[in-house]
Amino acid sequence: MVKAVSTVICTGLVFLMLVMKIDESFFFSKAEFAIEYLILLSIVSISVCAYPVFKKEKKALLGMMFIGIENIYHMIEQMTPFERIVDAIPSPIALFLDDGCILIGIGLLALSVKQIITKYESSQSIDELTGVFNRKALGNISLKKFDLIFFDLDNFKKLNDEHGHKFGDSVLVLFSQGLKQHTQRNEMVIRFGGDEFIAILLPYRAKSFLTEIKTTLSALNISYSYGIAPNSDRRNLREAINCSDEELYRMKHLKHPPT
Repeated sequence: MVKAVSTVICTGLVFLMLVMKIDESFFFSKAEFAIEYLILLSIVSISVCAYPVFKKEKKALLGMMFIGIENIYHMIEQMTPFERIVDAIPSPIALFLDDGCILIGIGLLALSVKQIITKYESSQSIDELTGVFNRKALGNISLKKFDLIFFDLDNFKKLNDEHGHKFGDSVLVLFSQGLKQHTQRNEMVIRFGGDEFIAILLPYRAKSFLTEIKTTLSALNISYSYGIAPNSDRRNLREAINCSDEELYRMKHLKHPPT
């Protein structure tokens, strides 16, 4: 990428040096032409450098193109052989090329940058192993009221010890996807840590959700325990997590009473 940008800049500067040797009569203002050309060269260089990011946001490339069109128009305005062609352009089109292009270009760039930042922030809340949200997403719950279910896999340490961490990782992936496939819009599955997961569900959805996932996870032969904090909200999130965690461990103790 650095090599490509360096090539664009070096080639562009060499071309500008050659153009600057043309007779003064070819330009209305050679200095104005050079300034517009250097701006265009900067736009092309930025586009080449940022292409891996911009190619995912086509509006950014379109915005750079509109800004580039305005610079090309201003360069043509400074060339005397094109004077008649420029004067023949209808006023609305000339106004668009003179001011409209850059406004549209900046608008598209601003929108694209916002979307890129939003996607980046969202990616920081995704658990790399399972593909569900990580605990950072707890600060971005969109539901005002929700049912919270705290899950924990049974005997997960024993699975890791007997079959290895790769097998344990595959169980975590299967479990998380088993939960995720039964979520609805605005609902979330969050890997809280290790083999602990949290489901943020629409109000009064906890029981039906547990029924839905039971068939899926039973087929995968995955055993788990859970605790429910119904009708929670963002203000008492920590309390809801603690309460559901306590209920989860009561279930674990009933399954595996201490000896």
